[in-house]
Amino acid sequence: MGARVLLCIGCDDYQSLNKLSGAERDALSMHTALSSGPLSRISQEDSYLLKSPSRSQLDEMLLGLQDRYDEIESFTLFFAGHGGEANDSYFFCLSDTRADRLSTTGFALSRLFEYFNELKAAHCNVIIDACNAGGMVSNLGILLKPEVIGKAKTFGVSFFVSSAADQYASENSLGGFGTVALLKVLHGEIDTGSRAAVLDLLDIGRPAAQHVSDQTGGEQMPSVWSVNLYGHMPLSGNPHASDNSVSSLLTITGISPASPAGQAISSHSSELYKLMFAPEHELSAENLFPVLSKFVHRLVDIPNASGAFIGGVWQSLEKGARHHSNLFARVELSATCISLLLESSQKDSASGDCVIGLAHEIVVEIEYLLSEIVSGLREDPCSLSRHGIPDLFYLPQRISRILGWAGASLHLARELGRSDTVILEALQEMSGYLMEHYASVLAGMSEDEAPFWAAFLTAIKIDELNGLGELVVSKLINVLIEHDGRLARPLLPAKDVFAYLKARADKDSVALKSLSSSPSETLALVLLISERHSLRDELDFNLVSLDHAHLNIFIPQSYLEFSQPFVRNGINHVFQIGHKVWTVEDVTQRWEAACKPQMLQDASLQNLATRIGAICASLIFPNRVPWFLVSAP
Repeated sequence: MGARVLLCIGCDDYQSLNKLSGAERDALSMHTALSSGPLSRISQEDSYLLKSPSRSQLDEMLLGLQDRYDEIESFTLFFAGHGGEANDSYFFCLSDTRADRLSTTGFALSRLFEYFNELKAAHCNVIIDACNAGGMVSNLGILLKPEVIGKAKTFGVSFFVSSAADQYASENSLGGFGTVALLKVLHGEIDTGSRAAVLDLLDIGRPAAQHVSDQTGGEQMPSVWSVNLYGHMPLSGNPHASDNSVSSLLTITGISPASPAGQAISSHSSELYKLMFAPEHELSAENLFPVLSKFVHRLVDIPNASGAFIGGVWQSLEKGARHHSNLFARVELSATCISLLLESSQKDSASGDCVIGLAHEIVVEIEYLLSEIVSGLREDPCSLSRHGIPDLFYLPQRISRILGWAGASLHLARELGRSDTVILEALQEMSGYLMEHYASVLAGMSEDEAPFWAAFLTAIKIDELNGLGELVVSKLINVLIEHDGRLARPLLPAKDVFAYLKARADKDSVALKSLSSSPSETLALVLLISERHSLRDELDFNLVSLDHAHLNIFIPQSYLEFSQPFVRNGINHVFQIGHKVWTVEDVTQRWEAACKPQMLQDASLQNLATRIGAICASLIFPNRVPWFLVSAP
C-alpha cells in the first residue's frame, strides 16, 4: 500500500502583495492536526510544511516528493494565503507572486495536478483557505473543470474551498474561518453525525462549511466537492466513532491506480467524468446503470474490485443525492449500486459486503423519509397531491412508490436482522391519511406499480395498517375489471399520458390497447394475493368480466441476472382468462405446480445478497416483479 502524504503551505510574507499574519499559523495547525495524535492517518515522516515559499521552492518540494515515493495512496495539500483567478484558471499566490503577472508568477492549480499525475496518487485532497489582494476568492467552477482535474489521472479528488467567488475568506485571532472550522471537526468539537471509524474530506468539510456559514450569517460559505471512484479514502480518524452503531458510510478498501483494477477504471475515464459532472437530474438509475455496468463487467474477474469500485461511486454521489429534488434519490442511488453488484455478489466478499452495507443505508433512509412524509401529511393531508391535472396519472404511482419502498425496507430490515418498528409505526399513521384522503386514487393506473405492490403487500400482515392492504387489492381488482385487465404500459412517455387518460375515461378499448400492457403482471399479482385478503370469492364472481385478458408471471432462470436491462434466461408463464383459467384456483394451481418449483431450483435465492439485490432491481426497473416474495411463507 502506498504512503499517505501531507503538504501544508502557509504564505504570510509577500514581496509584492499585502502581507498576511495568520496563514503560516493555519498551515502549522493543520499540519499538526493531520499528522499527530491518536486519530491521525498520516505519519509525521510523510508530512511536510512550507512557510511562505517562492514558486521555485514549491516546485523543488514537489519534484522531491516525486523522487521520494514510488506510490502514494493519498496526497493532501493545504494552502493558506492569497489566491486568485486569471485567464480562466486558478492560481496560488506564493511569496514572489505579482498581482499584475499572476499567470506567469503564480502557481496554477492545473500545474499541481500535473504533479499529482507524476506522483500517481490514488486520491488527492485539496484544501484552500485563500483570498487575493482584491478580496476575490476561488471559483469552484474554475477548480472543477474536467480538463484540469483530468491531468491528475485519478478518480479520487476532493476539494474544500474557503469561500465563494464573491466573498472574502475571513479570519480572526484563531485563524481563517475555514481552517478553524475544519480543525473543530478534526478535534471533535463539531460532530459530523457519522459514527464510522474514519472520515474523508467530504465528511469533514460539509459540517465545517455549515459552521462557517452559520458563524458569518451566510456571508462566507465554503464549498465542498468530491469524486472518489477507487473507494473510501480516510483523511482522519473520527473522534465520535462508535462500534455499536451501523455506519452511515461504507469503509471499503481503496483501489490503487497502478493495480489491474485501477487501470481498468482509468482506461475508460471519459465516461466516468461525464457521469460525475452531470447535472443532478441526469443521475437516475436509467443513466447510471448503463455506464457503471460496463466498469463492473471489466472488474468482475478481479477479486473484490467491483465492490470497492461501486462503494467509491456511492461515496462520491450519495451526499449530493441528499439535496436532490427527488425525495427518493438517495434510496434509488443505493438500490442502483446494489443492483450493479447482484451478479458479482456471490463471487467475492467485497461485493457481498457492499450490498449488505447499502441495504442498511436504504432501511435507515426509508425510516427518515417516511417520518418526513407523515409529518407533511399531518400539516396538510393533501400534501401528496401537488401537480394538478398530471396527478390523475402520476399520483397513484407516487403512492405505490412510497408504499413499495416502505415494503421493500421491511423485507430488508427483516433480512438484516434489524427492527422494523419505526417503519411499521410510520405506515400505521400514514395508512389513516391514505384511506381517508386517497382511497379513490390509491392504485391501478400503470403496470409500473406491480413490483411496488408486490413488495408492499407481501411485507404486511392482513390485520395491519387499518386494512390498507385489502383496500389496495380491492382497488386493483375494480380497476382491472373496469378496463379489461389493462393498465398503462411500463414507462409510458409523458407525451402519451393524456391520450391514455382519455381512452380510459372514454372506455375506448381500441385506443387503450395501444397504450396499455398485455399480458399484465399486476393482474397475476392480484389473482395470487387475493385469497390472503379474503377477496378470492369476489374476484371469482367477477372473473367473467376479464374474459380473454392475459396475465403473465416471468421467473428468471437465476435471480443473479435480475438486474440486467433484459433478462434473457427464464420462463414466461402466460395465462388467458377463459382459456384453461376459469377461477382463481386455476392460476394458483399452476403457480404451485410450475412457478414455485422453478424458484426452489434457483440456488441463488438461498443467498441473502441475491434476495436483497433482486428486490432493489425490481424497484429501480419496474418492468419486473420479485415473485419469490409472493412464494415466501
